[in-house]
Amino acid sequence: SWIINLSGVLVFALILYMGGAEAWKQIAQADWRYVLLAFGATLLWNLVAAYRWSLIAEQVTDQPTPCPFRYYFSYQMIGMLIGQVVPITVGMLGGRPAALSLSREVPFRRAALSVFLDKAFDLLMALLVAIPAVLFLAGWVDLTPVLGSIGVLLILALILLGWQYEALVQRFGRTASRLAQPLARVPVFGRRLVRRLPDQLERLATGTFVPNGLAVRAFFLTVVMYSLLSIRLFFIAQALRLDIPWYLLALGASVAQLALIFSVTPGSLGFLEGGWAAVLVGLGGLSQVQFLYFVIGRRAFVLVFTLIDTLLAFGWIRESPAHLFRAVLQASRQPEGSRPEPPRSEVDPV
Repeated sequence: SWIINLSGVLVFALILYMGGAEAWKQIAQADWRYVLLAFGATLLWNLVAAYRWSLIAEQVTDQPTPCPFRYYFSYQMIGMLIGQVVPITVGMLGGRPAALSLSREVPFRRAALSVFLDKAFDLLMALLVAIPAVLFLAGWVDLTPVLGSIGVLLILALILLGWQYEALVQRFGRTASRLAQPLARVPVFGRRLVRRLPDQLERLATGTFVPNGLAVRAFFLTVVMYSLLSIRLFFIAQALRLDIPWYLLALGASVAQLALIFSVTPGSLGFLEGGWAAVLVGLGGLSQVQFLYFVIGRRAFVLVFTLIDTLLAFGWIRESPAHLFRAVLQASRQPEGSRPEPPRSEVDPV
């Protein structure tokens, strides 16, 4: 685990070294009109992501009193900000459910299951786009047929989810729980798998939590989120004055998202950059300079955007984030049985 984490940090340090001062000069001289547009796309993305999660969480956690949306947005931003500096399993898959569980007094397993089901839509979307995207990036298929096939796949996915989502989730839970047992023995990845997946997969195999109609709404919101993500990438490239085609960023985002989902390094260092290297340099044919400026600028801007969105979220609920951040970090890193139950007055802004 330490070797993989250190390797990710070293890869990103090498990217910073190769980019040099010119990369930061490019960022400082960015077109701020596009920077503001990229920030707006980021804010909208986080709002839509929080709304999708709130729809699923209300079904899964079965809270006696519904949690106002502004708190879901705050918990979403906690996970996003923590995920900038720690592995995604601690940030998005640990921080968000820990925040919801501690502040709303719902069982952590239920809160974690809501996040697991929520992120499954991101994985589905990335897989649907990734296969046609790789065919195009490899030069085997033209752009128009690829875009058409993606549209057909999205429509078929919506129809299938509206018809068989609950049954598919149960089948997936049964199959994945069997596969998770041998995978749990894999070094480094297996230990994280044991902590996060088996209980959730078993619950999916035995119960229904999200009805078909809600699944269709969640997937439609996922399409909106993916569109906003692609728009943000395009605005960042334009802000850095990089001539990167919009379709290369839109199609490459699916490959980068898959790398992000399976990353285990702090802030996904190395994994995310590796995904974009495969897309932009390996398949897209961009120069090394364009790749370096883009990945460094993207990470710098997204970090600042996430910090600002987090401050806006806590300003919306008029609450200091310090005590909840401490509780979330402590709870998300501990086994479920030993998670502390802090006083409600310290963690419940509601």
